[in-house]
Amino acid sequence: MAVLVEEIMLSEVPTVSDFDTVGDVLNFMIRRKVSGVPVVDLEQRLLGYFSAQIFFQQLLEEAQKDLPLFGNLLSAIREKIRDFAKREVSEFMTEDVEYLAAEDDIEDALDLLQTANIDLIPVVKEGRVVGVVNRVRVLQAFLESK
Repeated sequence: MAVLVEEIMLSEVPTVSDFDTVGDVLNFMIRRKVSGVPVVDLEQRLLGYFSAQIFFQQLLEEAQKDLPLFGNLLSAIREKIRDFAKREVSEFMTEDVEYLAAEDDIEDALDLLQTANIDLIPVVKEGRVVGVVNRVRVLQAFLESK
């Protein structure tokens, strides 16, 4: 008997809205101890994914461009983060995000976790984000299976 994604997903979903500011999202991620979050609209439909790793890369690239203005990388990063913190997260999210359907099975989750470059895989049911799956949840399901 197959284990379904909806049986192993975390249903308390750490999501953010597309109009939230980057500063608010980063603070939310720090409080929730996650490195990425699904971005949803008001109806909880998946719009994208905000990844600290990808954001950090964008921040460094932009700071490098402004290096001549500030003289050193740390000053350039500080200025860029102040600027970016006020902007909407939708400007920095990845729009083409892979997700799982609630009725997918654990093998689908395992396959996606092997190839996905995100920590929390959104789980969608009837067009709305209803949960997330991560590597720990999949490992836990294997440990608990008999």
